Amino acid sequence: MKKSFYLLGAAAAALAGVSSCAGGSGEGSGRSDVTEFVVNQVIKTADRNYRVETDYDTAYVDVYASIHWPEKLGDADLTPLRRTLLEYAFNDTTSTTLEGALDSYLGDISFIEGVKSATQVDSLPAGPDGIGAYFSSVTATVLDLDEEMATYQVTTSAYLGGAHPMTASHPFTYVLKSGTVLDVDNILTKAGQDSIMPIIINALARQLEVPVDGLEKAGIFTSQLTSPGYPYISNNTLYFHYNPYDIAPYSRGMVDVAVYPYEVDRFLTPEAKALFDEGY
Repeated sequence: MKKSFYLLGAAAAALAGVSSCAGGSGEGSGRSDVTEFVVNQVIKTADRNYRVETDYDTAYVDVYASIHWPEKLGDADLTPLRRTLLEYAFNDTTSTTLEGALDSYLGDISFIEGVKSATQVDSLPAGPDGIGAYFSSVTATVLDLDEEMATYQVTTSAYLGGAHPMTASHPFTYVLKSGTVLDVDNILTKAGQDSIMPIIINALARQLEVPVDGLEKAGIFTSQLTSPGYPYISNNTLYFHYNPYDIAPYSRGMVDVAVYPYEVDRFLTPEAKALFDEGY
C-alpha cells in the first residue's frame, strides 16, 4: 500500500486533524475514498537557570527541554511511545507523566562536578564577565509521521567547558498498530543482523562518494565501523544513525547512513518490510 509521509516541523507538529486522501472518487460513485488520521501533539518546553558555586569556580547553568509530546495518533496506544520518549530524553524509567520527568530533569544538576551550592536565578548574565556559562538541553522532535508509524529524534547536549559541547541523538521509529519501538533485533532477521555491516559500509561509501577503501581518508574510523548504529525509517528509507566519535571525529558531526529497502529486502522482518512502499 502506498503511504504518504508527513514531515512535521515545530509548528506543524501541534496541528490536530491531519487527513490523508487515498484518491479521488467520481461523482455519484456512492462511496468515499477519503480517510482521516487524527494527529494531536503538543510541544512542551521548560527552562531553568542556576548560579552554581563549585570547588573551583562560579558558573551559570541553563537547563532546557523541548518535547514534541503525542496526545493522539489515530487510534494507536501511545503508552509505549511516551515511555520511550521519557527514557531516551531523560533516562527516566519511573515517571508516568511528562510533567514529572521535566520537573526531575530541571532540578538535577548532578552533571556538574564539585557543586557546593546552587541557586535558581531568573536569567543568565549578559556577556562573559569571566564567569563560566554552561548548559544542558534535551529535545525530542518528530522526523516523520504517517498512519502506520512515527519517527522521533531525541537529542541531548551539554557544555561544561572545553572545546565544544557533547551532543548525541537517538532516533527511533514507533509502529502504531503493534506498539513496537523498532531496533536492529526486530527490523532485521538473524541472518540480516549477521550480514548488515557490509551493506552499511557500502552505503556510507556511496553517500560520501568515495570507494570503500577510501573511507579512512574521508575521515571515517573504519576500525570502529563494526556494528549498526540506531536504526530508523524516514521517507521510505532505512537509516542507521551514528553519533560524534562513534565512527568519525566530532568535526564531521552525526552520520546517518541511508540504506534503501531493496538493498536489505531479504534481511527485513515481515513487520519491517510492511512499513515500506510496495515496489520500493
